[in-house]
Amino acid sequence: MTTVLPKILFHNITKRFWQLPMEETYTYQPLVQFLYHEMSAVDAVEMTHLIEEDNFLHAEFNTLLTAKSQLPKVQFSPAKSSISNILQYSAKSALEARF
Repeated sequence: MTTVLPKILFHNITKRFWQLPMEETYTYQPLVQFLYHEMSAVDAVEMTHLIEEDNFLHAEFNTLLTAKSQLPKVQFSPAKSSISNILQYSAKSALEARF
């Protein structure tokens, strides 16, 4: 089974090829996906092994983890009027569907 994570991407991280700013942004993407649990289980297992085996990658992940923990913990909730409008629309749609 071929993994979605490109091997060259991690090769670039571990070899520290940071010449272009775009490369740096691109190489962090899998680490951020892993940090936010936004990758498949297969990719997450592979990423776990890569982080455990590579000291540089481990340090980069820890840096991202620390940064994430320092982000403000914000929770958003919709206004009561928005919820009411959605429920009214749903009830109206359900009633129209019956006729």
